[in-house]
Amino acid sequence: VGSAALGRCAAPVRPPMQVAAAAGCELEEPESGRLGEELGMWEPTLGKVARPHWLPTRGLGNMKVEPEEWGMTIQQFCAFIMACFMGEGDDGGKLRTYAKKTPQKTKAKDANHVTLYEIVDHFVKPWTQNTGNSIALLMNCEKPLKAEVMISHAWGEDIIEAMVALLGKAYAMKMPLTTVVWFCAFAQYQPGDAKGDCGPSVAEQLSKDPFKRVIGSRPTFGMIVLHTSRAELYERLWCVYEVNEAKKAEVEPHAAFSMNYLKEYYFMRERGVGDECFRVDTSSAKCSCPGDMELIHTRIKEAHEGMDGFKALDDKISRFRCDALEPMYQVATSFFEWSRKHGDVGDVRVLRDKTRTAGVFVALHCLLGVCDAVEDFDERYRQRILRLAREAVRPLAQPPHESGTPPPGFDPKKACPEMLTRLTAGLGCDALLDACLSDLSLFELPIGYLEMSSGGAPEV
Repeated sequence: VGSAALGRCAAPVRPPMQVAAAAGCELEEPESGRLGEELGMWEPTLGKVARPHWLPTRGLGNMKVEPEEWGMTIQQFCAFIMACFMGEGDDGGKLRTYAKKTPQKTKAKDANHVTLYEIVDHFVKPWTQNTGNSIALLMNCEKPLKAEVMISHAWGEDIIEAMVALLGKAYAMKMPLTTVVWFCAFAQYQPGDAKGDCGPSVAEQLSKDPFKRVIGSRPTFGMIVLHTSRAELYERLWCVYEVNEAKKAEVEPHAAFSMNYLKEYYFMRERGVGDECFRVDTSSAKCSCPGDMELIHTRIKEAHEGMDGFKALDDKISRFRCDALEPMYQVATSFFEWSRKHGDVGDVRVLRDKTRTAGVFVALHCLLGVCDAVEDFDERYRQRILRLAREAVRPLAQPPHESGTPPPGFDPKKACPEMLTRLTAGLGCDALLDACLSDLSLFELPIGYLEMSSGGAPEV
């Protein structure tokens, strides 16, 4: 958390695939589960992307706005991520579905992904340089938004996987897309340390103690802690510090898990790798700035009376993670029992890929909404959004299993069979697709899959 300049860290704890490998248990997927065989998988690629026409160039400035108001809505968060892949031409950054039945299939763990480090370096910094405003403050240039939930996450994550995990948790918790999140990379001004930039620098922003301020404001929905399969949260000292402050402020953390994380964790448990492998060593977490590291160590020691503070945090974090994983393990188990009942455990991988596609569709809805709020909308940009949405409809239309039995946690009322038939029968009809993308109440199937991925909506 904080700036990408704070750096990568040592590895005291790892995601399930890496934990299992360390325990001598390789979680290989069967041939039937290879990426792109059952369903196309959305892969992001970096490339040239023009600064969005809808992104303002002025704002009130990070140093003139209180840190707890460096927020952005979930809609804006997803819209910005999608904007990073709206390139044109062969060298443009884009999202694509992985080609099916290629001679040499790629496993899910080897698929291309883009990290938050890359998002910040390629888009956040150049699109905000010399403005003195973060992405969140530019997108809310007239009225900054106070955070309603803080997002704790790793910078080495697959940004699409993280976005989809957040959407799933938000829908499962009945958080509307207008909920204001505090996401460090988009909340803080990132290019301020570059030579010649107007600032503020990372250090100047950290002097306002933004993480403590946000947590101390006791956001409505507490803190969401994102667990994804590519990177580990508590290798980064800033994440450790966030948990320390959340515990002190009695802010409730909620764990969000990506479908791929759950799948890997299920296989790990089935192969006898215990939860003790998920214990953390917070004293080993690092950040690249010695001054920041010293400051955080001091505050943790003060809060817990000495170095034992790290051990106390180890116990709290490990307990939180295991307590959160147990019900989600039951969710994962229900997915595999459902798939075995129909004779193919590969169906769980189909659910994983459908959930990712559903997240992309909802994120495109978010991007379209941001664009529609801007005058002089670029029609070509809209067509690029619709093209991606069109590519998402067909994978969503594929039944999760030939029997037609809905997976556990999926709300049958969101199946939308009639609308799905109309959309797939008239994929060339932009008007219907545009209507569904503009108003998700007309086509709730993607929401159904996202809810399912986090255990289902409360009423299911």
